[in-house]
Amino acid sequence: MSGRNKEFDERSALADATEVFWVKGYESASTEDLLQAMGINKGSMYNTFGNKRELFRQVFDEFSKKSAVRIKATFDKHKNPVDAVKEMYRDVTRPADPMEHQKGCFFIKILSEMSGMDEEMAAIARQKMLEVEAIYLVYMKKGIKEGYLKGNIPPETLAKYLMNMWNGISISRRIYGKKDLEKMVELNLEIFKGA
Repeated sequence: MSGRNKEFDERSALADATEVFWVKGYESASTEDLLQAMGINKGSMYNTFGNKRELFRQVFDEFSKKSAVRIKATFDKHKNPVDAVKEMYRDVTRPADPMEHQKGCFFIKILSEMSGMDEEMAAIARQKMLEVEAIYLVYMKKGIKEGYLKGNIPPETLAKYLMNMWNGISISRRIYGKKDLEKMVELNLEIFKGA
């Protein structure tokens, strides 16, 4: 005898759970919050995703995969990787959804929440951020190889700089308005003039 057919879309449910975790954080997101957002019952959640922690891991993995695809796509549409960097960081100052500023960066939010509280989850968040850094590194090396960057700053340092810049902007966008953010982003991008 086969099991009951699922009456919900798993990807859609994961996207809905992502919003809950992003806005409330891991600890503050209750199972009821998640069930309500996903539009499913407890049995469906446990049978499909497992408990809250397992659901969170799946949410985080899915979010990471989508982020990596988006970052690579931005780099791939530009010959010069510096143009891709400019696009990504300037886009932070003009989100399509104004709530984006208040939510901040999902990776950073989770790393901040989990550090010192749940080392296993903090390690996962750190690893996902290092994966983003690795993507930056590939394109910084490409920029040097193809002559878009002078090589005055090692590509490893540039990749770390981009991560540091992202971390700072992700906090600052919850504090400052558009004009101040634009000035900060442009100031941070100045490094590429001599890189």
